[in-house]
Amino acid sequence: MSDTYRYHPAEFPEPPVRVDHITAAFDITEERVSVSAETTFTVRTEKLSELILNAKNLEIQSIRQNTRPINYTYENDLITITLQRPLSKGAEFKIVTYTTCRPTSHILEGIYFDVTPPGLPRTMITQCQQWGFQRIVPCIDDMRAKCTWTTTIIADSRYTNLISNGNVIRERMRYDERRDTITYQNNEPMPPYLFFLGVGTWDTFSRDFLYPDGKTVRLELLGPKGSDPVSAKTALDIMADCILWTYLYTGPERYESIDLRNEIYRLCKVRDALSRGAEPDELEEAIEPVRRQIASLMKNLICGYQYPYEVYREIAMQNSDFGGMENTGNTTIIASRIMPDPEITDSSFEYLIGVKQHEFYHNLNGSSVTGDTPFSIWLNEAVTVMMEDEYLAFLFGKEYVRLQNILQMYTPGTGTFSLDTGLVALPIEPSGFNDPNDLISSVTYVKAPEFTRMIETMLGKRAFAWALDLYHKRFAGKNASPRDWLHAMEDVGRTDFSFMADRWLKQTGYPVVSASARYDPENDAAEIFVSQKIPAGSNPWIFPFTGRLINDKGEVVAEFMKKIDSERLTFQVPCTGAFSFAVWNLDHAAYLKMETAASDDELYMQLKYDTDVVISFLTHCTLFEREMVRLCRDENREVSPRLVDEYIRALSDSAEMERVGALPLTLFESVSDPEFASSHTKLYQAKRRFMSAVARSGKERLQALLFAYSTPPETAVSLVKLARIFKTRSVKNLILSLLATLDTPDIHAMLKESYENAVCSTDRMTALSLYLSGSALDRMDMLNAELERSKNNPIAFENFISAVSATSSPDTVSYLKIIESSDAFDPEQTGLARSLYLRFAQNRKISLETAEGRAFLESALLRLAPLNEYMTTGLLSVFSHLNEYEPAVKGPLLLILENLRNTVTEEKAPCVHRTVLQMLNKIT
Repeated sequence: MSDTYRYHPAEFPEPPVRVDHITAAFDITEERVSVSAETTFTVRTEKLSELILNAKNLEIQSIRQNTRPINYTYENDLITITLQRPLSKGAEFKIVTYTTCRPTSHILEGIYFDVTPPGLPRTMITQCQQWGFQRIVPCIDDMRAKCTWTTTIIADSRYTNLISNGNVIRERMRYDERRDTITYQNNEPMPPYLFFLGVGTWDTFSRDFLYPDGKTVRLELLGPKGSDPVSAKTALDIMADCILWTYLYTGPERYESIDLRNEIYRLCKVRDALSRGAEPDELEEAIEPVRRQIASLMKNLICGYQYPYEVYREIAMQNSDFGGMENTGNTTIIASRIMPDPEITDSSFEYLIGVKQHEFYHNLNGSSVTGDTPFSIWLNEAVTVMMEDEYLAFLFGKEYVRLQNILQMYTPGTGTFSLDTGLVALPIEPSGFNDPNDLISSVTYVKAPEFTRMIETMLGKRAFAWALDLYHKRFAGKNASPRDWLHAMEDVGRTDFSFMADRWLKQTGYPVVSASARYDPENDAAEIFVSQKIPAGSNPWIFPFTGRLINDKGEVVAEFMKKIDSERLTFQVPCTGAFSFAVWNLDHAAYLKMETAASDDELYMQLKYDTDVVISFLTHCTLFEREMVRLCRDENREVSPRLVDEYIRALSDSAEMERVGALPLTLFESVSDPEFASSHTKLYQAKRRFMSAVARSGKERLQALLFAYSTPPETAVSLVKLARIFKTRSVKNLILSLLATLDTPDIHAMLKESYENAVCSTDRMTALSLYLSGSALDRMDMLNAELERSKNNPIAFENFISAVSATSSPDTVSYLKIIESSDAFDPEQTGLARSLYLRFAQNRKISLETAEGRAFLESALLRLAPLNEYMTTGLLSVFSHLNEYEPAVKGPLLLILENLRNTVTEEKAPCVHRTVLQMLNKIT
């Protein structure tokens, strides 16, 4: 209900002034941060008599206009200033404020205390997205308040780093007996939400990055105290690779001269290797021929984004709601994901690579070109996610990355399709929100990129690249709305996307599509019938619909893309002969779900002949879902031998497994049949029965495959080779999870050996989780042993908690209570709280369907609400489909929500309270 939201689009009018420049000096102690800020404004309205500034929890010493004190009021987080006299349009004036803010450890917005090495002054960093800057300085905290900045920092001399945005214009020097000062100048217009300030004790690692055209940028990585230099070097090399890829493989001509770009990329790697290996007196002689070759190849080549500043820096933050945050030249990344570590898991390493590319590209898409209001955040993220995925595809393979996208959509409970239909689902561009963090969701990071990909599909990749470049050039240094972005797409593609955008940006949910095809031999054509289900009150979605028709020999006789813009559509496509089956939504080109009436025999034929790995995965999902429904309906039913054989066949396809890993064999605990859609325990049991059948039927084959995939990994590898290791390791651990369902003493021994002899965290945590989910009598001993081993290493401890939270055991809650009571567990540390509470909440068969699980979930919600609203609302997402539950489960869950409503008031946690109200209002 829109009237329960705190903020609506009408509350974001164009500011009455232009912000031109902010000069701020930050005098920092552990007790307080005193700020003197001079902001230069230009009047944009015809007359201006008063100015309203955002200010939250600030102590105000004085406010002046130019040099004279002025009258003001301060209430409801707003300072209303009465100007000395009314000013006309175009008039320039300055407001000077002297204020104090007081950092805390749990409000992770504005400036706050991060984890600090013992015996050193407390680390302080900022997080300003979206309205954090007003917790530091009175300001117009609006995305359109882009201006240039001069920032001076005065802080304890023992800090190793004093950091802000831009280039250093006054080097660090002594300020007084105990403090130092430094000044930065940022001449690129930047909104307040991208401001960064950090004072702390980090280990600083650096290297120079040399662009192919000769421009040099200094790369810095600020890691936790005691960081491994080898890991830091690897992290810097990944950062450099991201920057090089962005330059060579983005931009308007990114799809032209690919071989030339590949050769330049290779030569840059050769140049960098020579620079590391050559002696100083031999350096120029060794490198110069390669430089000349690169320069020759670069002639007339149009490249992509080039970073404009002198230094690009990544800073480790121990405590944050977000994995990473771009801050114009200073990217903060969660410490457990900023550099490789012996304890990092494979999935975390992949995230590490992706987040570096993601945040760097934000310097162009988000910083140079910035959305106009929080309702535009999705656009900053959607295009950036597309570029992140394309970089990962460059390293890991397009099919592998696309399958990961698909899993993000289809995963039960946490997947975007599930959240997009929940009680408090928001569209991409909602009518309101309670907190800007409501907009940091899978809708923003998954559905929105799928929308921009659909635009790309309809335009074509080359036209999309030109349109995106036009958008970035047209609005460089400015703000842009989603409509501005669409106009750039339309100007290049000469296509009107307004109706399509209106449907996708304003409606929740997605199309559920049915399609069929009939061969017309007289015209050698196929007649295609497409229909979509439309919820009451909604309009038909407009989307690109792709298909492929295949004959009984596996030959493609037709392939097409058609724009669908109505509830039902019939059209013809030319064929080169009759066909046996059709494949729809190739590569998942449109954000939709396909309904199929195809028989099992037809689906098995499709698996035999079609080569689209995404379609093959979804076909497997359809067959498995049908089997799950059968097993749920009849607990004594035999598992389909045909499906078991197909699963083992796919698992034995070494070429496929090396290309995409175990992703195509993911088994979801979900069905679309409403009878069982929310029966998580039944679905888990059905899935386990199938996995056990696979393990029993193919035990010898699985053990042989396990041995084949258990070869020790190489020690020093490239990112591409590392990708292959991750993929094959995922297959090994899938096999282990299949065998674990047998839950016999020999399997227990195998799992314990895998745990004790693990060569990496991924293997250790997989074996641990499987062991704790089984019936081995000493599993509590293993839990306590790993708790003791990991508790002094933040990364290992976080991995341990995540592994335990996802276990499937009657003892899961008992395990978590042991961790929760450990001295090493601190709920104010978001990484630990997220790993325990959020991961457990998503374990719905326990968290929602057992009395013990519900009690633990409720205690977690009550504990976290006053500490971290963002995470608490994340936990509440598990209630999204409460209307679909049986009364025996729905009743107790409803009581939890009602207790939250009564206990967590709007004064204590406004976003949590309003989210609970919205849920209760929609429960039937």
